Amino acid sequence: MANNHTVEVNGAQRALGDPDFQEKFVRVIERLAEWEEALGDLPTAIAFGKELVQDRESMRYLLTSASDEIPLRVDRDTLVALAEILNALPTLVELMRPLLQFAEFAKAVLEDRASVEYLFASLTSEVESMQRRMEEARIIAREAGRVAAEDRTPVTVWSLLRLLKEPIVQKGLRYAKAFVQVAQDRAGAPTLNQL
Repeated sequence: MANNHTVEVNGAQRALGDPDFQEKFVRVIERLAEWEEALGDLPTAIAFGKELVQDRESMRYLLTSASDEIPLRVDRDTLVALAEILNALPTLVELMRPLLQFAEFAKAVLEDRASVEYLFASLTSEVESMQRRMEEARIIAREAGRVAAEDRTPVTVWSLLRLLKEPIVQKGLRYAKAFVQVAQDRAGAPTLNQL
């Protein structure tokens, strides 16, 4: 008997001395308040549901009134499913909490007129800026197409070398090089650092 007690005490001391165990234990204690808040009325609701299921008179009344007003088929399978949902409520509450917080935040933002106006102003300015850049690129492309159609001078190796030194061409080539390197990194292929 003393041996078993000594083994248990030694095991507990080792666990308490383990930094991982200590960290997990502290996290559990810190989250107790959250769990208590989330599960506060849940035992009462589950107890009420179980009492309701066990009370045959109330269930008969509930089933007859529900079948008259609601076009549902309420039978044993439905009640079993309802009991399973009641048992799963703690897990569902835990999963729904982040969604509810996001919904409350979105609702608060949408109800705040200044936030909505700021959001729409930001989106509008971004869209307008993008439209201006696209229109400018379209104008440059049309003008370049017109100039290229009218230009009859031959392209020589020397003109290509001068063209490669242009800042706009250099910027485009650096972008193309970076694009290839990033694509290779994401694909897990060996990178071409010599480019």
